[in-house]
Amino acid sequence: MKNRWIPSVFFVVLVFMSPVSSQNTTEASTDACDSDKCLMMVAEIGPIIKTHETVKPKAEVLKKMNDLCTDIKKCFKAATCKKGKHTYESMRDACEYLELMTGNVQPCLKKFYAAVYHDKYNCTQNKEYLTDDLPKRRESYTLGRFCFFEVIQKECSSETVAILSSNFNYDNLINVLTTLPGGLQDNCNRVHHSFNKLQCEALEESIVEKEKKIDWIDAHTNDTELVEFLQLFEDAETCISKSCSYNDIHRLIFKSKKDWFELYSTEFFICKRKMMLDKPSSSKYRCLGDHNIVGSKKEETCERYTKLNNCTKSVMEASCGKKSIENYDKTAEIIKKHFECDK
Repeated sequence: MKNRWIPSVFFVVLVFMSPVSSQNTTEASTDACDSDKCLMMVAEIGPIIKTHETVKPKAEVLKKMNDLCTDIKKCFKAATCKKGKHTYESMRDACEYLELMTGNVQPCLKKFYAAVYHDKYNCTQNKEYLTDDLPKRRESYTLGRFCFFEVIQKECSSETVAILSSNFNYDNLINVLTTLPGGLQDNCNRVHHSFNKLQCEALEESIVEKEKKIDWIDAHTNDTELVEFLQLFEDAETCISKSCSYNDIHRLIFKSKKDWFELYSTEFFICKRKMMLDKPSSSKYRCLGDHNIVGSKKEETCERYTKLNNCTKSVMEASCGKKSIENYDKTAEIIKKHFECDK
């Protein structure tokens, strides 16, 4: 089942009342705050936003949302505790850019980012929509407006295109994407951060799709598909490292996946494929005993790089030469981590 987009600012406020910080706090604060009383108003606007996450709100609905936003901002602005101040900033952003929180705008942006990254449309190739240089990015969205709409008209719904076709909303989008917010610097739930995180999410989704297309049994180091796949990982990791919207746990999990797939481009895995054909056995390598060195079960894999670690290393060297074991210890650790051999 596909993950459906949830209006993140409102969801975080309602459930946690504590934003993700630049220190990547993984647990929300449970301390009472003088702005907790404001949550009832957030609870009222949240379902309205969710109802319109895929459709353009009508004028009367927008008015109601704006009226609620006025009360919400007034309530949170009076907060004296830090999480209340964080929430005020986040809610102020969300309320200022209400229409960008509806009508599938964020999923549409992910499709746009993916199209730009993969050079799907000629008009994007001389633009810098994805650059970290915010003035250049602003210039691309300003001068490249026609190109932007050429892409989203093919990638996104008519509802989304209608929302972004408004000069007001498109100007707001440019401001969100190209203006670093002021205020508390450890508040990563600002709309700017959320919308720019979509670039990373687009790359992560591309990785999932690309993985399905690769024949992992016959993959070789110079396969175009594998090279492109690993480049996606490299670019996504760079994107994630720059985004304060990700916590350390996500970064570590992503790096672990990247380390695993990078093994497919090494001499180690070339040797593994060779051994799958040669099937070394204890008749030639007595240290193997009854172990199946090309077996793929977790128990076999873990035994290979723990109890039989030195034996496996010597068999690989004898089968494929010294190049295959140049980074053997590091590779063995990555494999053990991937298969959770310590559990």
